[in-house]
Amino acid sequence: MRPVQALLLWIVSAPLLLAAVIALAWGRFDGFVADALAWGLIALSAVLTRRASLASVPPPENRRFRRFGRTWRLPLRNLAAGLLALGTGTAAVLGIGYPLAIGLGFGAVALLGYHLTYGLEPFWVGESPPAQDKESRAVLEALAEAEDRLINIERAADAIHNRELSTRLARIAELGRGILAQIAERPSDLRRARRFLTVFLEGAEQVSDGYARTHRYADSAELEQNFRTALITIEEQFARQRERLREADVLDLDVQIEVLKKQLDQEGIR
Repeated sequence: MRPVQALLLWIVSAPLLLAAVIALAWGRFDGFVADALAWGLIALSAVLTRRASLASVPPPENRRFRRFGRTWRLPLRNLAAGLLALGTGTAAVLGIGYPLAIGLGFGAVALLGYHLTYGLEPFWVGESPPAQDKESRAVLEALAEAEDRLINIERAADAIHNRELSTRLARIAELGRGILAQIAERPSDLRRARRFLTVFLEGAEQVSDGYARTHRYADSAELEQNFRTALITIEEQFARQRERLREADVLDLDVQIEVLKKQLDQEGIR
């Protein structure tokens, strides 16, 4: 949706603003309040719709996506739709004088029209993998918490205007997501990766969030270089941790092959 399409709501609300001015000129204060309130609600809906459209640029694939948990949110577009319905109902009931039931009907039609024009968004985002037992739930909780930290790192990467530093943060987040995917495939790796999740990942989140909040107000070459050095160290640790998990996979596979060989020998198959 292009931001200019939000102008439709301003056009729809224009008669209410005109009606409010006329009511004030005629000395109908109650009519002025009703029409002004209805216009204000629809105008706020237009502002939120535009803001939602500006923020709806999709991030790269796998960015901001929750694989290990669901989270509730109130999308701006849904809030804008509710304000439009409320403003329409207010205009119908308080401005024109329709019964409440008819006003609710007008609001419902406005809500449907908004959905058809701009589209509503789900309140719950992400996936909720099934957990069969207590151990599985503990693993999913650890992965979901780590994923929240990675999403915060991705947000920090988007907030930093230095392309090099932003790209480094994005690579760190990609490596982190790869590590979480490996743990999800083999939950026993969680024990080996626990220190990584609680130390390095938390540290990466704190450093990236702190720099994203302060770099605009403290334009310092020394601060930038310190942050760059920290990112290089963090990226190396992330890559090393991922490689360790891969090596553990290979080691376990070798063990399984040796066990299978012994079983075949005992059965006289080899």
